Amino acid sequence: MSNFFKGLFRNKDVESADPERKFFNMVIYATLGSVVLMIVIALITFLVTIDSKELTMVPDMSGLDLANAVIDLQDRALYAEVQLRYSSNMSDKGTVLGQDPKQGTLVKAGTRVLLKVSKGASVEKLEDYTGWGLIELENHLKSLVTSYGPLLKLNKPYIYIYDESTPGTVLEQKPLPGTEITILTDLSIIVSKGPEGSLTPVRDYEGTSWQRALQLAISDSFPFTFSSRTAKRGEVPGMVINQSPTAESEVPADTVRQIFITEPVEIEQGYIFGILEKDLPIYPVKVPVEVKSITPGGIESTLAKLYHAGGLLTIPYIVSDGSTITISINGDEKIREVVRSLSIE
Repeated sequence: MSNFFKGLFRNKDVESADPERKFFNMVIYATLGSVVLMIVIALITFLVTIDSKELTMVPDMSGLDLANAVIDLQDRALYAEVQLRYSSNMSDKGTVLGQDPKQGTLVKAGTRVLLKVSKGASVEKLEDYTGWGLIELENHLKSLVTSYGPLLKLNKPYIYIYDESTPGTVLEQKPLPGTEITILTDLSIIVSKGPEGSLTPVRDYEGTSWQRALQLAISDSFPFTFSSRTAKRGEVPGMVINQSPTAESEVPADTVRQIFITEPVEIEQGYIFGILEKDLPIYPVKVPVEVKSITPGGIESTLAKLYHAGGLLTIPYIVSDGSTITISINGDEKIREVVRSLSIE
């Protein structure tokens, strides 16, 4: 190329005399100049593009769980870098404690933001569970497993003793409150079974409707059963006609109140009367039980809500023919069945 240019300058006089040669040289110079100019413009454009990434403001990540924090950063074209650390509070596990750059900093898209995320407490102290209800304690420990993994395991069977406190109350625990735990720990408890030899009066259910008797039996919170038969002459259908033990007698609190009713006869067409009878597992303390009905059209209603220690559960009902009856124990559905009139069966 250098020789070419030297040749051009060397033959300057010849070129000046030759118009065609002069024109050819001008074309060469213009072409070379255009190429150089294009290269310079492209280089400048490239450098400007690289240096002009969109700026974005770093949001406040503190207190967010890790998953939501990462999504929030991605929405702003930022990337997360995670740093795990222990904290003083076990409930902080999985939560963003700090960040770098700080909230409100303007950075270019694509910048990495350091998220300082809690691993939870390195050492946790055992709570004081004395005075808690047994069901309350069991639900609490389940929630700990869901949130933080297994920490405590209740030793079964529980130890029961007579005490003046309400049946099912936690009286003692081992390990003691304040004990430091770092791994899955066995928790032993002593539970109240109520006062020894305490007697309770029996309510008078006779002469009330079966619906009212069911409400009273549930509110009294003593074990009960219902049974029915066709009304005889002189008896009113759908009423309590007898009971055992007799009204106003005094019996131990765990004595079953047996309530006898006559079957109702004035039932709306398309509905049926029956008594749900199911044997439930025996529980150390009473557990929440809910009985519901679901019509063939999907309408749901509650038939009874009570606390039950297990064994025979009997609930009288009037429901739409073909309804589904469900029994849930401690919030979990355990039994489901469809009830129909005998004529259809």
